[in-house]
Amino acid sequence: MSLLEISVLPGKGRGYRATSDIPIGTVLHVSDPLATTLSQEWTPETCLWCFDFAYPKKQKTKALTEPEKLTLSLQWSVAPKHLSFKDMLFCSHTCKLSCQTSLSSDWIPTLAMHYRLDCEFKNTCNNLPITKAAPIEPEFSKHIDLNNDEALSTWLNQAWACLTDPLDLSKKDLHDSDLSMSRLIGACILRSQNAPTLFQDLLVIQNNELSHFRTHFNASLYPTNPQQLPLHCTKEVYLSLIPDDLLDVMALYCFFARSMTKPLHNVPLISGITHNLFRSIFFRERANSFGLWEMGSDEVANATGGVSDDLELLGFGIYPSAVYFNHSCDANVIKVRDGRSMKFISRRMIDEGEEACISYGSVDDDVRSRRQRLLEHYHFICQCTRCTQEDLIIR
Repeated sequence: MSLLEISVLPGKGRGYRATSDIPIGTVLHVSDPLATTLSQEWTPETCLWCFDFAYPKKQKTKALTEPEKLTLSLQWSVAPKHLSFKDMLFCSHTCKLSCQTSLSSDWIPTLAMHYRLDCEFKNTCNNLPITKAAPIEPEFSKHIDLNNDEALSTWLNQAWACLTDPLDLSKKDLHDSDLSMSRLIGACILRSQNAPTLFQDLLVIQNNELSHFRTHFNASLYPTNPQQLPLHCTKEVYLSLIPDDLLDVMALYCFFARSMTKPLHNVPLISGITHNLFRSIFFRERANSFGLWEMGSDEVANATGGVSDDLELLGFGIYPSAVYFNHSCDANVIKVRDGRSMKFISRRMIDEGEEACISYGSVDDDVRSRRQRLLEHYHFICQCTRCTQEDLIIR
């Protein structure tokens, strides 16, 4: 019998509840990732499969042996010296084999995806950035309500279609983190094509695109129409209305789509790339992925949930079955990485019917700072017992 069940919780949506009394130190759930990515700064020292961290040494097992590299070189018409795959290293041949076995038919497409992203990343760094249009007073005679989900969704679809065709938007600064995010999205897209059942687990997760837009939209641009958007827009009007943060996401999509679809020697194309698919992954990942931290001592992990100031963030991953752990600033569950898996362990006694919660990041700050961070990153105002009590003290 499972220790947890998914329930609909008032004001929270779905979440895990205990099906029986659970003692402290019990492993409640173990989750495996749909897709993972490494932080670019730690790719030489981190195993792509198990996330073993060898710093200051580099991982030794390469994605391709010399004979494999020569074969791929001939197939792709790329010189062997350019097929280094420095971001795909393993701690052992066993881990490399586990990765290849897990990816199966996705192994060569994964190599192609990494190679394409690396090539486009080098080229895009020299592109001109987005030119943000000055505020334009649009025609509000026909408008939509910013708080109408269906209308806003349609408006955003039109904005994406207008601004990302052709794929010529470029970010002000393309960072290593953008490369890591692109690899994660690429891995998810390959899953959608070759393991659609697994990909469906991702689509069950809440899509935060509308919340993201409302959080970043500058309503002060048009004080007489603060909660309205013009129904019909030109490209210039979209550019003046769309928040900078969302324009950066659009530019990232353009970078990603160019990478996957434009001719590049005989390197396989990654097909089926659309802004709708990209958005369906990106805006689910933003508030639902888990950081993959360097593994510290058991004592540190048990006290902090595997996260402390002296540990490095090696990457992040999407764990669909783990998203039903809601947040509390006084969590009764900690998460601890075990290789690729994420373990969830009770940190105190949990009563039958009680919600099982984890903490989303550090909760050491005061209540106002905690709430502000959670609102910005996860789009909710925390009303957990701890926040409520501390808020009363402040007032």
